[in-house]
Amino acid sequence: MAAGSMISQIELVLNELPESEKKVAEYILANAKEVMHMSIHELAAKAEASSAAVVRFCRSLGIEGFPALKIRLSAEVENTSYVGYFDVESNETVHSIIDKMLSNTILTFQNTASQLDAHSIEQAVSLLQQAEVIYVYGIGASFIIAEDAAQKWLRLGKNVYAISDRHLLAAAMATKSENAVFWGISYSGETGEVIQLTRRAKEHGIRTISLTRPGNNKLSQLADVSLFTSRAPEATLRSAATSSRFAQLFVLDIVFSVYASAQHDLTVEQLAKTRQMIEVLND
Repeated sequence: MAAGSMISQIELVLNELPESEKKVAEYILANAKEVMHMSIHELAAKAEASSAAVVRFCRSLGIEGFPALKIRLSAEVENTSYVGYFDVESNETVHSIIDKMLSNTILTFQNTASQLDAHSIEQAVSLLQQAEVIYVYGIGASFIIAEDAAQKWLRLGKNVYAISDRHLLAAAMATKSENAVFWGISYSGETGEVIQLTRRAKEHGIRTISLTRPGNNKLSQLADVSLFTSRAPEATLRSAATSSRFAQLFVLDIVFSVYASAQHDLTVEQLAKTRQMIEVLND
């Protein structure tokens, strides 16, 4: 088990790295305390890699550079609270599964919070504020996030479309593209349908937001504003999908809260109106 979010993120990305970056990652995992006091050239020499490989490794983690990596490590290596990601095994007790899911969820939130960039969130909120219409799209578990986004902004009086049929959504974008925003959600950032719709949106002059895991992926590179969750672990059962879904909802809630805070009085008024309407339906 790893201490803190940075080390756990390195463990999760380890097997996806090119060989040169993997050497850097393995050395850091084995010598985290020593790395905090090294220069980039010293780390490269110790890991039998190049300084460029260290820089690329930092980018693969979604970190600006080696100094930022050292700051993150120094904040975590001394942490005495140990948690980790766990998958569900055969015939586990209810209490064991509760403990594992709690650990996974806590670490997911911690890791996601460490990935978030305040400037990117502010940019996303600005686009959403200016938009007359918002399109949100994802596939599978990511469509659940898209639907949640739609109901949040609908309650604030925005025109929001979360449509599972990509052809119908594309048709909507073609007819209502002025002052619009498209928000593509894909944990991998490589989902073909989401990338395709993002490209169509950009062709029609629609500003785009992405929500993906960190690292280089097609969707985040394509979007005007990129938001990132933590990486979820590979898992035999659904604990990985659960972790990624929690991470996406966490980011969504943060963006919505920043949006609501920026227009607090109007938000309170709009939510009160929708609440009253729903209460009448329940009579």
